[in-house]
Amino acid sequence: MTRPLPARPLPSSTPARHDCADNRLTLTRRGLMGLSVGLFSSTFLSERARANTLSDARLLIVVLRGGMDGLSLLVPAFDPAYYTARGPLAVPPEQALALSGGFLLHPAMREVHALYAAGETAFVPSAGLPLQTRSHFECQEVLENGLAGSRPGASGWVNRLLSVLPRGEPLRDGRMLAINSNPLIVRGSEPVLNWSSTWFPRLRSSAVAPLHQIYAARDPELLAMHRLGLEVDAMAGTDGLQNDPDLPPVVNGFRGAARLLMTAGGPRVAVLAIDGWDTHAEQGVLDGQFAERLSVLDRALGVLRRDLAGVWDSTAVVVTTEFGRTVPANGTRGTDHGIGMPVLLAGGAVRGGIHGDWPGCAPGALLDGYDLRPTLDLRSVFKGVLSGHLGVDPAQLDTVVFPDSARAAPLLQGLIVETTSRRPRAASDPAPLTEAQLSVPTPILAYRQRHGAFVP
Repeated sequence: MTRPLPARPLPSSTPARHDCADNRLTLTRRGLMGLSVGLFSSTFLSERARANTLSDARLLIVVLRGGMDGLSLLVPAFDPAYYTARGPLAVPPEQALALSGGFLLHPAMREVHALYAAGETAFVPSAGLPLQTRSHFECQEVLENGLAGSRPGASGWVNRLLSVLPRGEPLRDGRMLAINSNPLIVRGSEPVLNWSSTWFPRLRSSAVAPLHQIYAARDPELLAMHRLGLEVDAMAGTDGLQNDPDLPPVVNGFRGAARLLMTAGGPRVAVLAIDGWDTHAEQGVLDGQFAERLSVLDRALGVLRRDLAGVWDSTAVVVTTEFGRTVPANGTRGTDHGIGMPVLLAGGAVRGGIHGDWPGCAPGALLDGYDLRPTLDLRSVFKGVLSGHLGVDPAQLDTVVFPDSARAAPLLQGLIVETTSRRPRAASDPAPLTEAQLSVPTPILAYRQRHGAFVP
């Protein structure tokens, strides 16, 4: 359900919060510098999955927790209102990286820019959740449960995705791993296994053996999970020091994801969560905290591309966040919680370019005078990827994975390159967008002409 947004004073006229109450607790739980990493994939391994080649599809969902400033990532250089609203926080056009349709990319994202030039990166400029509260907790919950609002006890949409995939296939029978915690997005009937990326050596086998004997004598279920954990460690190549001490924790998390996604019989669907994107104060432009986080994310995506070289052509990566930031800068050289957000997609299976519609940064175009107006439901993007890349039946997407979303969030077609390895297109499937539609030399690919405006 939609909640009304209260009127607020102009952000630039009053000091902004350096942090917010709901996010402060989240950052404390998730560790130093807000850069904890979570990796998830599916749980039990079948013999059929072990025998499969590495040619099947991979999907990685990356959640940037804290609300990323999309207007500093994907710069609408064609929109003069952007520079008026942002003032000194606007990314200088002469230092940004050219994309298409008049958009520019933050200069910290050079690896992503190279992928874009190769046709392996796409952007959706302004998506939104079906619930708008500007609360980290509530918006993260809706992002992860895939529903139209907060529902106690609801499962996560990635878990429901696995439940509709056929048993005996790698997508269903790979492993569901969680680094450090099990967030809502992976909770549900499909089992989940924890796995942690750490800097310290694993226990020697002489220390592990007594644990194995205790479990064997007292708890067969724990024994099975213990064996499974050791197998996953071996699969991820975690002998000795698990992390490269010269790499940031986020990059090490992506490397672990790549090792597992590359393993025969290993995960095919994964989720990474990265904290630290709440930039109320001293956000920075070309340097500073935001640029540093972008640089780390960019480096991680570049490492992922190289580590997944053998399966990159059948890989899709979706990078999203729980909400964007306000269009006007605030009084402490930062940005506050907003609404509209971009989605970044990468991978050899991704059709590069700009997908979706641009709402504009002019005051009259903004939501409540502050926020970028979403032009489509974020679930439309997820559904477009799941249908085109994993071959999930659109009816299952509308009723199980994202229930009650058929009318509110029709899947966004054209995000994925069609290949012979994908499922045959059914006569009932929506027609894909044409090459002409995907390469229009304007910032607008008219999603609204096909589906109407998004009104959460």
